[in-house]
Amino acid sequence: MEDSNFKNNNTSDVQENKLPESLYDYTDNKVHSFIRLSDKYKDITSSALTMLIVGIVGIIFMILVFADIIPLPINASTAWLFDSVMGGIFIIFIIAGIVSFMHAKQVKIDAEAEDKLIEEILAWAKDNISKELLDEGLDLREPEEILYFSRADKIKDLLMHQFENADEALIYEYTEQIYQNIYE
Repeated sequence: MEDSNFKNNNTSDVQENKLPESLYDYTDNKVHSFIRLSDKYKDITSSALTMLIVGIVGIIFMILVFADIIPLPINASTAWLFDSVMGGIFIIFIIAGIVSFMHAKQVKIDAEAEDKLIEEILAWAKDNISKELLDEGLDLREPEEILYFSRADKIKDLLMHQFENADEALIYEYTEQIYQNIYE
């Protein structure tokens, strides 16, 4: 009786180990979504500005509370806790805003390089990729959907070969735009 119970436990353990660890186990697409660095730069600067404003306004509020210009109905024995916690939070906001602005400088430099690369990719594609090149070797009697995927794969392969150091997500993002420029 103990042997059958032991076998059932082993079977459930084996089955539990076969479960996928994440949703990525269900797909072959390992390319992450592409976000332009110029958009990321705008997000970082707006977040940094927000943190800096909240921190400065909070510090001004704390100064007004200390000066009794804004009275708060807080017991004097717990006021020090409120003041120290809120002051610490506002200082953290100011520091985070400054650090975010410093990070934004580097992202801006990288964004300019990325924008230049995107322009190079689009210009190269305009000069070197044609309908004839993409349709070469394809059975044009196939449905348009099948042709689209074959052509898009050729565009990706050409771009990956020409721009070996480019981010794969960037190549995938601009493949659609290049396809539309050629076929529409």
